[in-house]
Amino acid sequence: MAKDKKLVVEDLTVSFRTNQGLVRAVRGISFELEEGETLAIVGESGSGKSVSSKAIMGILEGNAIIDKGKIIYEDEDLTTISEENYHKIRGNKIGMIFQDPLSSLNPIMKIGKQITEALIINGNHLKNRYKELIHQVKMDYENSKIKKQNLIKDFKSNKSRLKEEGKQEEVQQFKEQFQKDILEINQKIKDTKEAFKKEQISAKKKVADDWKQEKERVAKEIQAIKEKMASADRETRKTLKEEVATLKENLRRYKKVTKKQAKERAIKVMEEVGIPQPERRLKQYPFQFSGGMRQRIVIAIALTLNPDVLICDEPTTALDVTIQAQILELINKIKTERSLSVIFITHDLGVVANMADRVAVMYAGKIVEIGKAEEIFYNPKHPYTWALLSSMPDLDSKERLAFIPGTPPNMLFPPKGDAFADRSKYAMKIDFEKEPPFFKVSDTHYAATWLLHKDAPKVEMPEIIKKRIASMAKAPKEVNE
Repeated sequence: MAKDKKLVVEDLTVSFRTNQGLVRAVRGISFELEEGETLAIVGESGSGKSVSSKAIMGILEGNAIIDKGKIIYEDEDLTTISEENYHKIRGNKIGMIFQDPLSSLNPIMKIGKQITEALIINGNHLKNRYKELIHQVKMDYENSKIKKQNLIKDFKSNKSRLKEEGKQEEVQQFKEQFQKDILEINQKIKDTKEAFKKEQISAKKKVADDWKQEKERVAKEIQAIKEKMASADRETRKTLKEEVATLKENLRRYKKVTKKQAKERAIKVMEEVGIPQPERRLKQYPFQFSGGMRQRIVIAIALTLNPDVLICDEPTTALDVTIQAQILELINKIKTERSLSVIFITHDLGVVANMADRVAVMYAGKIVEIGKAEEIFYNPKHPYTWALLSSMPDLDSKERLAFIPGTPPNMLFPPKGDAFADRSKYAMKIDFEKEPPFFKVSDTHYAATWLLHKDAPKVEMPEIIKKRIASMAKAPKEVNE
């Protein structure tokens, strides 16, 4: 059975304004994240991995521009929604673990406060209920306004283009169609605005009535308990007082996340990520934890709001190999227990060998190869993937490690053709002239390299990779024997 798609990225293109011009950081990438899977995005520094994840989270720098593309989550395009609407998604629905745990934590704030902060800020249940009730009509209104802006933008750009081309008749026809479209969208904006206002009134009344009913219900229960207390003995009165305290606490929790509730949740999550003595540790500061423990705290913060998509942006880079293995194992364990969908960003293919379901290899802002993990490791097709695998340390290899010559291209001036051509010994003339399309290797495996063209000369993968594949293929048999 086909799994649900949790996240779909379509033709995402991101640039950055600089004094020298536009830096083309991400150039038309597309991928899907299925429910419960781990997608690894692999590539050198500067390949566009982290920029892609920041675009998904809506935390790009101020000089960033999303030139085109879509990021679809729960049938919404995240590139078009407002910052207010992003607050409902960021943290609550899509969580993120950053690269350096020390810079992710406030050094002068106790760990307990940092873990519970998001819970308390986002924990007004009545306010959240109101937002849920008006969400759809609000999105209809917001989207109709965005559609009008895009319509005007398209009209201006196409009008200028047609005028430059001297197509006056087409300009007039285009103008008439635009006027019709504007009338329709203005009516749509008016209708959705009216529906939004009505829903706001209805939602406020619904939330207020629910809160009033809950208060009345609790008040009746407390009154009944107080009547019992009048004729009860000392021990029974003590028990009844505790019941009253519980009812009052539950009423507070009905309205919002209380500090007591947030603390209970923080302790539970800290236990889940393997932090010993969580009650004592809540009162400590980041400097009192080791690097591995700090990363566990960052993971705990990301998990407190129960996201269903988790983005891990090189979460093990600052850690030694032993702690690295523990953190990877922890992420895998949490993913399985919570049925999370994970995007794991790294520059090291070896890190994701045992945890990724699929792997996307990025270079110079583009995905150059994508497939199941076993396809990328056992049947790589792109020269850049070969280069990454060849430079990966191996316990069995006695040969000198390969290295990738040169440096990634300057993305102020994106190269013509295959961006990896200058650094590849397999480059052909066409690689410097024309960008390769994706060639299908299998239903789940694609690579953008002219080496897969039917007219290309046959090129074998490097000998070092062949030996590693043979070694990996033997490993399970040796264990079984």
